[in-house]
Amino acid sequence: ILFGTTNNDAPGFPNIYFENFMFWFSWGCILFALLYSLQPWIERFLWTEKNMQRARALVLKYGQNPASYLTLEDDKLLYFAKCTEGVLPYGVVHSTVVVNGDPICAPADFPAFLDEFRTFCQKNNHKLIFLSITGEYLEEYHRQGFETAKCGEEACFDIQNYTIAGKKGAKMRMNINHATNAGLTVHEYKPLEKRDPEIENAMNRITDEWIHDKKSSLLTFTLGTTGLDRPLDKRYFYACDASGHIYGYNVYCPYNAMTGYMADITRRSYDAPSGITEKIMYEAMQTFKAEGIKTVSMGLAPLANIIQEGEPAGSTEKLLHFVYEHLNSCYGFKNLYHAKESYSPTDWLPGYYAWFPGTKIPAPEMFYAIARIQNKEGMLDYVKAFLSKRGS
Repeated sequence: ILFGTTNNDAPGFPNIYFENFMFWFSWGCILFALLYSLQPWIERFLWTEKNMQRARALVLKYGQNPASYLTLEDDKLLYFAKCTEGVLPYGVVHSTVVVNGDPICAPADFPAFLDEFRTFCQKNNHKLIFLSITGEYLEEYHRQGFETAKCGEEACFDIQNYTIAGKKGAKMRMNINHATNAGLTVHEYKPLEKRDPEIENAMNRITDEWIHDKKSSLLTFTLGTTGLDRPLDKRYFYACDASGHIYGYNVYCPYNAMTGYMADITRRSYDAPSGITEKIMYEAMQTFKAEGIKTVSMGLAPLANIIQEGEPAGSTEKLLHFVYEHLNSCYGFKNLYHAKESYSPTDWLPGYYAWFPGTKIPAPEMFYAIARIQNKEGMLDYVKAFLSKRGS
């Protein structure tokens, strides 16, 4: 019956109507079962423009976390709230669900949305961990049974009042002057107005050089991409010399209802004059300031200042501090913090992990999920990067 090869003339065999019914019913059941089993992959790859615009609208309206705009990157799965208007970006590693940033919704709806997603993970026997959440809803995470721990500090600038004058801005000022004296000027590239293959090829070249220098793969999930094929609301600033040769570029993503921008990507070529990144950053800030933008974030410095003198520290924070102090060669936590510090941010805002079930320390599979979801090449790539840095 399944393959339509029965002999209808055989004595006692059901009539043709019954055979046709069984043929289509059986194959319908098989097809439904196949589609149901492949549902997670189908949802992942059948990304529709309607869903993109729906998520984008929510991010621009409610995304208070600087990481909110990364919701729109292709490496995320999206969960749209059923109880309210909201969206949440996540990934799954074995039995652990990893979320980048806070759930995105109206502040009044946050408790209901968090409870809905937590319950969804519980019913599916998944552990749940949020990365890089802000202090905005910390009490609500605790109220719903999450445990939290500080995971680093975010470098932020009140650009309407930010200045590089005086002793505090001396290093920043020196770096900018060095890049200026080398003949570099900063320009904004607007791909939505007019595409320029030369500029985009230069950005791709710089990215390739940057990856080669890192000796490891590009990290994903908690970091965005250049996104030139789908710029949407990203802003691009690059520095070039008098001949037009491009040496570096920054990519900025909006947050807080377009009143702030996060410097998601800062890259330079191997032969770029020193001070280029500082010059791009400062010139971009001046552009944003003229537009009335309030804040610029350089993103989280992972594991920085987790334990501070006179403040209590939990078991997880002590563990993360140990990683910061003794495994710096795996990622360069200290170098990243000192690089951000050299810009003299006006504020350092704490970032947190939140996990459920709320055990004192996240389960080992949660730590594995954090590392694995950020590197498509797997854990071996971290080992290779570690060994290459130890050998150099």
